Order: sequence, then structure tokens, then C-alpha cells
Amino acid sequence: MEISGLIRQAHRLLEARECRRIPAREMASRIGVSSRAYTEYERGTNEPLAMKALISLLSSLEDDEIIKIIRSWQNESKNKTHD
Repeated sequence: MEISGLIRQAHRLLEARECRRIPAREMASRIGVSSRAYTEYERGTNEPLAMKALISLLSSLEDDEIIKIIRSWQNESKNKTHD
């Protein structure tokens, strides 16, 4: 899973926890970046800054939610190496 996938997954978990759709504009505000920058992170462009955005998003999640995202990423990485 690319960083963009991790960002989308963290975004979805935050939405689920809050039981509402969180627009990219609001998510961008939460992590202190422009809406355009956040959209680029979700698309997988500008990976170095996307990593900072991912860390900001993860800091908004509970430990078990972070573990779920990391395990999903690890499983996907393992599957890619076995293909």
C-alpha cells in the first residue's frame, strides 16, 4: 500500500469514528495543509510531505486503529512480494 492508501484508510477510520463524511477540505485543515495539498497526498503525489500528513492523521486515531492500518499495509506488502 502506498502512502496515499494509508492516508485514505486513516481518513475513512476518522469518518467512521465520527459517523459522518469528512470533506478533504476539513481533513486538510485538521492537519494544517491546503485542500489542494491534501488532495495531492490522497492521489499519491508529493510523497515526502504526504508522510508528514499521514503522521498527523495517525495522531488523531486510537492505538488499535493505527495498528489496524499498519497491519493492513504489512499484509499488502507481503502479498506483493509473493506475487
